[in-house]
Amino acid sequence: MTAAPTAPDPPVPALPVPVAPGRLPLLGHAPALVRDPLGFLGSLARVGGVVRISLGPRAVWVVTRPELVHTLLVGLAHDCPRGAVQVTLRRAFGDGLLMSEGRAHRDRRRALQSAFAAPGVERCVRTVEQVTRERIARWRTGRTLDVGRQMTRLALEVVTRAFFDTRLREDRSAAFERALPDLVRGQIVRSLCPHPAVGRLPLAVNRRFDAAVRVLNQVVDQAVGGPGGPGSLLWLLRTARDPDTGRRLDESAVRSEAITALGAGTETVSTTLTWLFQELMDHPAVHERVACELDRVVGGPAEPLTVRHLGALPELHRVIRETLRLHTPNAFLMRTASTEVRIGPYTVPAGTELLYSLTALHRDPGRYERPLVFDPDRWAADPQAGGRDGFLPFGAGKHRCIGESFAWMELAVVAATVLRVWRPLPVPGPRPRERVWTTVQPDGVAMAVVPRRASGPRATGGMA
Repeated sequence: MTAAPTAPDPPVPALPVPVAPGRLPLLGHAPALVRDPLGFLGSLARVGGVVRISLGPRAVWVVTRPELVHTLLVGLAHDCPRGAVQVTLRRAFGDGLLMSEGRAHRDRRRALQSAFAAPGVERCVRTVEQVTRERIARWRTGRTLDVGRQMTRLALEVVTRAFFDTRLREDRSAAFERALPDLVRGQIVRSLCPHPAVGRLPLAVNRRFDAAVRVLNQVVDQAVGGPGGPGSLLWLLRTARDPDTGRRLDESAVRSEAITALGAGTETVSTTLTWLFQELMDHPAVHERVACELDRVVGGPAEPLTVRHLGALPELHRVIRETLRLHTPNAFLMRTASTEVRIGPYTVPAGTELLYSLTALHRDPGRYERPLVFDPDRWAADPQAGGRDGFLPFGAGKHRCIGESFAWMELAVVAATVLRVWRPLPVPGPRPRERVWTTVQPDGVAMAVVPRRASGPRATGGMA
């Protein structure tokens, strides 16, 4: 007897998208977002998986739950491109991997994949360690260091040396470090107000952003001015071929990718390193465990680091992982639905702007116990803490950061090199604050250093 066919499950009815509480006339939720961006965005998970907010007259839907963010970034990557935000920034940053969409993005990523996956990890480790040693050799015992400034200079030099096989002039490096905050502020204005006309208004933030872009282009001019040594990213970019067409990137494409590497590869790495050293100063027992592990695995300060060493430093890697969780650089990112889509139980109309915050995601008390506490041991107890979709510091899907493996390596090598030579010490002063733009930047992180084997004197005046 033939069994009757099973009826398909009825479609799950769409849920209405709730509106965030506290909306003000005319202003909407903009004051709450400006006053406490991470607190406001983090509170929305209690309202719904997708929540509607108003930024003045503009409606934005915030995706709050990890599994729904994963759906947005992976399952709906084609239907929810980066939209108006990228259009407004393309003039400044070119049409590289960071800004492109659709087939152009696919072809560019495919051409670049071989560059980032090419052999030469040991060479990169040696370069990052050498740059770090050269920078920290300028530090002096007991002198107060502006950690953010030091890490920005260091990260920029790593990018130019490892990727482009060139040494930046010191005045270029200093100018870029000064320009970086204006670059970030301009990005957030264009993200929250993506109409092209906003960027043309005679506002101070626009003038400073344009000046910062000019500085970035001067750095790029120097970075791509040479041939790039064999194995460098510049060399690989110029020799990489699209696996289907066999075509090489032209010089404008190389330049666009150089802008992406310099911007993204400097700001996010320097921000993460700055928070890492602050957390180690705040948690001396954790710092001591990492230092002892480095002594045991690598040896004294003069011993060179190798890839083998990096694979045997679980304490250090848990510290890096927890720093990326608690201090994820991306405060918020945006997508735009190009057609009607379904995100979980919610129907999203075409044209809807969608916002998500990886920082808020990683501080979700529904996913992490004591989410605002720095606790590297959470990863020892559960390597999958937060769940499969709950830890996405480099994004997911087709827009996942192509330099992720390099970033993990760079963070580990810089931290290991510094901590084998110097012992960071806190200095008197106010607690560092989070400064939220498009990234969550540390404001006011300072430290003194003493040689690793010595006990710590008090810090002296002056900031380096």
